[in-house]
Amino acid sequence: MRITEIWSIADERIAAFFSGREDVRANGDGSFSYGRCAIRITPLPERAMGSFRFPQTKVEFNGPEAEAEAIHRRFALQFISAGG
Repeated sequence: MRITEIWSIADERIAAFFSGREDVRANGDGSFSYGRCAIRITPLPERAMGSFRFPQTKVEFNGPEAEAEAIHRRFALQFISAGG
């Protein structure tokens, strides 16, 4: 299963989240692994809206469905906030 999303979160914050998980392994090249699921973080150019600038980061999960869904859910719940 492959999940690819663009998040308006700095790549450093995303990497810090994965680095802080005991069951996620840093691969040394900026990518991570959760079981057999590969996680790749790619910083993108900032998005500008008038005078505001927002970070953009592509996050890709690629691996067996159960593992990809499990780590994606944990990631999404960490950064989604209700009402702002």
